[in-house]
Amino acid sequence: MNTEARQTSQEHRLEPYFQPILSLQTQSILGYEALGRRIDGGRVYSLGPFFHDHTIGEEQHLNVDRLLREKAIAVMAQVQKESEALLFLNLKPSWIYRMYKKTGQLPTLQLLEKHGLDPSRVVIEITEEEFHGRLDELSAIINVYRERGCLVAIDDIGSGYSNYDRIASIKPNILKIDLKLLKQSALHDGYKALLNSFSILSSQMGSSLLVEGVETKQDLYYAMKAGARYVQGFLFSEAQPGLQDPGAYERLLKEEIRHYTEQEVTRYRSLFSIQDSLSGLVTSDVNVSSAHEADAVIESLLSGVTGSVERVYICSEDGCQISSNYVRSADGGWQRDSRYQGSNWIWRPYFIPNMLRMSSQQQGMISQEYTDLDTSRLMQTYSCPIGGSNYLFLDLSV
Repeated sequence: MNTEARQTSQEHRLEPYFQPILSLQTQSILGYEALGRRIDGGRVYSLGPFFHDHTIGEEQHLNVDRLLREKAIAVMAQVQKESEALLFLNLKPSWIYRMYKKTGQLPTLQLLEKHGLDPSRVVIEITEEEFHGRLDELSAIINVYRERGCLVAIDDIGSGYSNYDRIASIKPNILKIDLKLLKQSALHDGYKALLNSFSILSSQMGSSLLVEGVETKQDLYYAMKAGARYVQGFLFSEAQPGLQDPGAYERLLKEEIRHYTEQEVTRYRSLFSIQDSLSGLVTSDVNVSSAHEADAVIESLLSGVTGSVERVYICSEDGCQISSNYVRSADGGWQRDSRYQGSNWIWRPYFIPNMLRMSSQQQGMISQEYTDLDTSRLMQTYSCPIGGSNYLFLDLSV
């Protein structure tokens, strides 16, 4: 047994520390993630290196983790009458799978019963790890936690082994994104699209989005932009030996939410002013019955189009593009590209509901942000009825 393992095998040197998880909805502490620490000579050391040391046997890893888990459960059980905080417990899927297949038992549930902690106060956080068992069996085992009242989270979405198959099968209550992905999204539009996909995925699955690793106020802005309901990170607090006042970060969160709201309101007001200027360019009685007429209509509008518009085209209500694409060139002028005449965009999931909405309301609308397939740039599209059953589209750079 190496030095690290010998030290961690001594119970009095091991303690759970608690890092708060904040709710943007209530601006209070939602719960705590239990993290292992070694106390040696008055100094505190993370057990991360120990758990990632492949020279130490898995059984020893599991024993140390279970010891820390029980201590964390005991702490939360003692305060559950005074605190509504949740306890987030990290569990490797391979540990859960093998233990249940071997014994039919889940030790964490036994520990909850032993210490009298209500299972509804616990979030089972499935960690990122390669898993070689049957996914349907793992999902059924995890459902045992859920049936007892626990919530279920999946950690490190978008990295390593936390893939879509696992998410779809487990259907977690909480999706947890590592901010490394989020920070990359600030530098590369492709990551922004990926991050958006997780936001959409969580809303469609009925899961809440938790962004961890929030270290700066800019990080918090990106988390809110991504649709995070919960946040966690050093901006608020490192893991501490005890629990904190539920409202410890309320003032900070309220202030940053106010700043975020002001920025977003300003941005959307700018978009709506663009929308108003664009809607004033178009009249409903324009005649568009051919590609030539469609191109002529666009050319008559170009001089009044704002600088943020990068592309203009006209489609019929069946999704078929009538006009050419008019694309802004580097010098600010316009280039006509006839290659897209006849293209059909009905395969885009938003096309039909948007057409019906515009047809019913007889007014334009502006889309959410998306990553353009041709340029990989962030765009938004303003669209409006034109010439009866046709629609004008203007793609704006964000």
